[in-house]
This record gives sequence, structure tokens and C-alpha cells, in this order.
Amino acid sequence: MLRRWLTWVVCLAVVAVAGSFLISYLTRWPAAKSISQPGPIIVVSQPTLSWDQLSATRTPTLWRLAKEGAVGSMTTRNLSSHSCDSQSWLTFGAGKRTSYGAGVPMTPPGQQPKPCPVQDAPTLLTTTPATGAGSPAAFSFWKDLRTAALARTVPADPSNLTTRMTQAGQCITAAGRNAALAAANTVGRVEHYVADPATVDVTSCPITLISLPSIDDSLLGRILARAPENATIVVAGFADQTGPEVLHTVVIDGPGVPHGLLTSYSTQQPGVVQLTDLSALVLSRLGSKAPHLPEGRVPMVQPRGSGTSAITDASMVAMQLRIEHGLSGDFLARFIVTMAVLLGAGGVWWLVRRRRARAGRRVGSGKLLRWWVSGCAAITASMPVSTWLIGLIAWWDAPEPRTALGWGIVGLAALIALLALIGPWRRHPIGAPVFIATVTLTVLLLDVIHGTPLQFVSIMGLQPVYGGRFYGMGNVGDSLIATSALLISALLAGVLYAKGHRKLAAATVILIGLVTLLIDGTPTWGADGGGPLAMFPAFAYLALNAGGLALTWRRAALICGAAVGIVGTIAVLDYLRPPQYRTHLGDFVAQIRYHGDFSGIERIITANWNMLSSNALTAVVPLILVLSFVVLLTPSRWPGQALMPLVSRVPLLGEGLAAIVVFWFIGFASNDSGVSIPPTGLLLLAPLLMLLAATPTATPYTRQRVKGTLAHPKARAEPAADSE
Repeated sequence: MLRRWLTWVVCLAVVAVAGSFLISYLTRWPAAKSISQPGPIIVVSQPTLSWDQLSATRTPTLWRLAKEGAVGSMTTRNLSSHSCDSQSWLTFGAGKRTSYGAGVPMTPPGQQPKPCPVQDAPTLLTTTPATGAGSPAAFSFWKDLRTAALARTVPADPSNLTTRMTQAGQCITAAGRNAALAAANTVGRVEHYVADPATVDVTSCPITLISLPSIDDSLLGRILARAPENATIVVAGFADQTGPEVLHTVVIDGPGVPHGLLTSYSTQQPGVVQLTDLSALVLSRLGSKAPHLPEGRVPMVQPRGSGTSAITDASMVAMQLRIEHGLSGDFLARFIVTMAVLLGAGGVWWLVRRRRARAGRRVGSGKLLRWWVSGCAAITASMPVSTWLIGLIAWWDAPEPRTALGWGIVGLAALIALLALIGPWRRHPIGAPVFIATVTLTVLLLDVIHGTPLQFVSIMGLQPVYGGRFYGMGNVGDSLIATSALLISALLAGVLYAKGHRKLAAATVILIGLVTLLIDGTPTWGADGGGPLAMFPAFAYLALNAGGLALTWRRAALICGAAVGIVGTIAVLDYLRPPQYRTHLGDFVAQIRYHGDFSGIERIITANWNMLSSNALTAVVPLILVLSFVVLLTPSRWPGQALMPLVSRVPLLGEGLAAIVVFWFIGFASNDSGVSIPPTGLLLLAPLLMLLAATPTATPYTRQRVKGTLAHPKARAEPAADSE
């Protein structure tokens, strides 16, 4: 048995590694090039600017810059879901997300966004008209603004950029009231302020910041006509302002800017940067003295051929994210309700059959009912991974991309479900659910190894429009890989456990757990801290049970300590890398070491509470956890009774379910949006359990009576001694 187990492990490892290298070869990108600034830099904001507003005829000036320079799409979220121009300029000046005044919530589908707050213009300190090189001005409310920004859970200094650049002898000219917000010093004074952007002298200072009130390509052309030939030009849509939440256009051109797609280490996605990356670009003029921004990195350029190919790529990414972002809530709600109704119909069918049977009437074999429930459950369980796989199909080229995306996901889910139910594994009791869980786990892990291109545009993925994660494993993906990996481990180990191979059962759990934790926690792949912290105790608990060992208080303390130690080690190793390559894990260690700043932990607690209290649906999440523990601890009562027959005939399933709930609970508490972990895991786990119970072609296990708890059924027959 040991030889067969090793053979399987080696073969799967070879296939996985070879497949990963093949994917890397097929999806490789050209090496990114750096941007240099041989002369001054001019930053121009045109609020709401997006790729669907650009063309060679409508915006000839910007189109020319885009064809010559580097282009991308930019996320502009500040501290609220909807970005406003004044708040974006504050964020730009701070190099970190911040805001002032009331935040604007996300725009509901089909509605107009709520109005953005309007900040007062700075007051001129001289009688000289604010034109040309500008005149001194000051904001009367700056003290309150800066105090509030520095007092937040994650403090930010709106004067950061101005303070550093002026100390280095580089003055800043600000044209427009919002641009002045990024040019104010610690007391709110703007040394060179121009009220009308049309009159600004772009040669008076090495840094010029311009905020236009609207998209005006003609005015942009007149301003840039006065720019020096060696100037670096940045034109971007700094905010959603009066439009819906989307990624906005950013174009950088100049003698030191290669042609191609913009990217940065903060996003690690071709064609996508953050607003704070532009802050890092300006600060990079300080050379080796440039500060490290935790939320921004200096943009780079992935080369493209001449012409409009870079524009096409950048606009395509923005379009994909706009459509998937707008569809996500509507699609998920309709899909879940539809499948719940279909599965509910199966439940009614089963109740009618049972009543007829009790009445002594003929009810048949029930095979059709099993196929119905199995099919619905398999499609439901296959939907999450299908939201990843749909990225391999060019749905955005369809005449109706939104429709193609939605039905494409359903079609892929149906295909995976069909393969699960008719494949050669169908005759084994665990075959179909293990197939779906394995497809889910494999796709998500391979995707994160190769930069998350599928998760990035998935409707259940990273949601970069809101400035969440741009790479690595998000909380939804984290829940899916952990739930699927733990269920696979429990079911496969259960087969070995039932045959008396305890050591191999425990080794199976450990092997799957190590691979999952390694990929999820490695900074260059998953870059996840909360995931490994929650996964390690869950896998350790399951491995102990698979090996026939009891969980004692001493072992529990050792497991928890080891989990913290593993995550801490990963974070320290990430911190030891150069600052520009660090992820949030290494930045957290740096904040603690240099500033004694533990605000990251407070931010997790605050973010979780805000999400829990945001609406009635998220408030249900704690109830899911409580109900899960009730089911595990009281199997003789409803609703635990429903799982008793299944747990009694599938070895280690009860322990696997307990491990999954442990992960949900710790993951919920240790992530800044952990509220998404339990419901996402349940969306995968519940239909897989239905499928496990109803698979029509499988040979069932022998039933056993269950006592105690689902996690530790006392009546389970002890396996024979290890034979390996």
C-alpha cells in the first residue's frame, strides 16, 4: 500500500509541476522596464476619464500621448467605495488612502452616484492674481483635515509629498482647487497656486499638479503645448466623481517612458496601477532618498509593439472589470436562489416519496430523484470555480458581454458537473464530490501561482475596482481552497483510514495541507497571512484524527503557537526583501519594527466590524458559525440529524467537517474582510455534501450508528492495525 501511495504522489507531483511550467511558458510577459524623468513632471487629472471616452477624433491630444507613451487603467478608491476628486488628490498627496468629509457609498446598479463633497478653494495670501507661476494661498480647514487624517486607524499625512519634495528643493505649482490639496504643506499653505488651470505656467517648478474640472482635451492640448520637451506628462482620471465606480484611464508619456502597458509591484497586473503609484512616481525624483510607500510602488512599463495594441489591452482590462463588477451581485443572487429552488423541489419530491412509502404505496427505486439532486448539487458546487475558468474564454468579445459572462459561467458549471457524474470516478462513493473539489483547488492554486489573472477578473475574485487586492489569494479564494482541500483530505484519508492505514491517512492530510499552505502563504504567490493562520490548525486537527491521536490542550496550544510562528516567519522573510518587492506582510513587520505600529491588527478588527454592521445579510455570518458548531456538537438533534447518516458511512467526514468549521471561524476572525469566508465556504461545502449523499451511481459505504458528536463519533469501528 505504501508503494502505491508513493507512486500516486510522485505521478501527481510530476503532472502538477510540468503543467505549471507549461502554463508559465504560454503566459509569460516581457520584462518590465523602468520610467526615468530627465526633466520636470506634469500631472493632470480629468475626473471620470475612462477608456470608452477616448478616441483619435474625440480626444486627439490624449490619443497621441497614449500611442507614444505607456497606458493603463487605474483604481482610484480612497476610504469610501466611491472616489471623489478632492479625496483622490488628498490620497495622492499622502501617498496613502485618506479622505476628508463624508464618504460616498457604492452606486447601486442603474442609479446615479450620490454627490461628492466640495472642498473650499484655498484663500490667496496676496493681491496678486493666481495665474502663471502662481501665488501663495492657504486652506482654512487644513488643521482639522490633517489632524483627522493622522488620527485614523491607518494614519496618513496629506502633506507627505509636498513636505518631502520641497525639502529636496523641488517646488510644486498647483493649478485648480483640488490639485492644491496635494500641494499644501503641514500648515495648509500652497506656495504656488493658480486658480485657473488654463493660465498655469508649467515651467516655473519642476513639479506641476493640475486638476481640470472636467474632460477637456482642447484645454489639455493648450497646456501641454507650453511644456518643455523633456517633461514627463501624466494624464489620468483621478476619481469616479459623477460617474459609476470603474477603473480610470492613466497615460504617461515623455522621453524616459517606454511604450507599453503600465504596471507596478503594488498590483502585479499588466495594465493596472493604483493612484498611490503615481505618488510614488513623483517621489522617485528623490532617488535613493525616496520614501517607501506601503500602498504604492513606482510604475513600470511592460513593452508593447508600436500602434494601439497597448491601448487595446488596457481598455480591455478596464471593460472586463466594469462588466464583472456590475454583474457580480445580481448573478450570484439569481444563481443561488434558482439552485435553492431546484434543490428545494428535490426535497419536496423526497418528502412526497417518503409519505407514499409510509402509506404502503409503491414509490420506485428513487434513482431519478438521486440524479435530480446530484445534478443540481454538482452544478451549484461547480459554479465558484467556473467564475475563474470563464476568464479563459473571450466572453468580452461577444455582442452582449454581460449575457455571455453570466451564461458562460452556468455552462462551465454544468460541464464540470457532467464530468463529475459520468467520469470513471463516478462509481466510488466519494468520486464526484472529490472531482469537483479537486478541480476547484487545482484551478485556484495554479492561478495564484501564475499571478491570479483569472481571479483578478472573476465575479467572485479580488474586485480591484474597489481597490482591494490585486494579486495573491483573496478571502473568497482562500475560503474555496481551504474548504475544498480540507474536504478532499478528509475523504481521501477516510478511504485509507477505513482500510487500516492510519499513517498514510495522516500523511495524505499533511501533504495536501502543506502544499495548500505553501502556495497560499508564499509572498510571491498567495501573499496571504490570515489564510495560513486559519488553515494550519484545521489541517493539524484533521491529521491528528486521521492518525488516531486525540486532541489535547497541550497539542492544541502547540498547534496554535506553530500557526502564529509560521505566519510570522513568512512575514519576516518578506520583510527581508527590498522594500519595493514587499507585500503587505513585510510592510506590517516594517511598521512594527520602525514605528511600533500595530494598526494593521486594529484595521482587521475595524474592517470586519464595519462589514458585519453594514447590512442584514452580512450580520447573518456569525449565525452560520454558531449553527455550524451546533450541528457538530449535537448530531442527535435537528439540524445535526440530517448529517448523521452521511457521517456514519463516510470515514473521517465528521472530523473533516469540524476542521472546515475551525478554519471558517479563525479565518473570519483573522482577516480584514473575513465576513466573506464562512458563506463562501458554505456555498461550496453544502452542495458537495448533498452530492456525496445522493450520487446515483456510487456504491455506498456500510452504514454505522453515530453517537457523540459529528467530529468524534464514538461508535465508529476502529480500523485494523497499520499494514504498511
